Amino acid sequence: MEYVIHLRGTSGKKIYVDPEGGEGFYLYPGEIKKEKLTEGDSVREEDLERIRREYAVPRAKKRALGLLVKKDRTEKEIRDKLKDSVNDQQSVEEAVKYVRSFGYVDDLNYARDYLYYKKSKKSYPLIRQELKQKGISSEILDLIFEEAGPQKEEDLLPQIRKYIRKFDEMDATAKKKTCAHFCRKGYSSGLIKNILENPDFFE
Repeated sequence: MEYVIHLRGTSGKKIYVDPEGGEGFYLYPGEIKKEKLTEGDSVREEDLERIRREYAVPRAKKRALGLLVKKDRTEKEIRDKLKDSVNDQQSVEEAVKYVRSFGYVDDLNYARDYLYYKKSKKSYPLIRQELKQKGISSEILDLIFEEAGPQKEEDLLPQIRKYIRKFDEMDATAKKKTCAHFCRKGYSSGLIKNILENPDFFE
């Protein structure tokens, strides 16, 4: 099979090699010159895939590794960053598959670690929402929160202790305001009340 290709400029240095009827990829001008690609050329499918694997895929893999050196990321975050760097979908998927094969990206471990480090600062509903936005699947979310069990009083207590410093005394009004404040943050009213009604927590 042969494709007629079109060369489309981008806002950066890369040029999009756009084959009629197929998915294209991005190359630098020097790479296009080296491969002798010109507007309106007819190029065989196998030649296009060779060019993609020689230039676009390795570049996407290198970029993915560079992103993970800086910090852990989810698969969705890697995909989004690669797309922002002007990579074609096929090269993006090859890059994600590559880093996943080495265990460099693991959504389950990422989600577990995120929950562990954030639970003393944020409510479970808010953490779940943030992880969902990062592309963590519902199956993984259900699993890690089932493993963790209900949010504990010790997760919320330091925040409440800090918040109530603004009150001269913990009267009914102060407790009501405290409860409303943390309910808005996603904590259950039962958890909040258990803390506020136990004087031992404030010793």
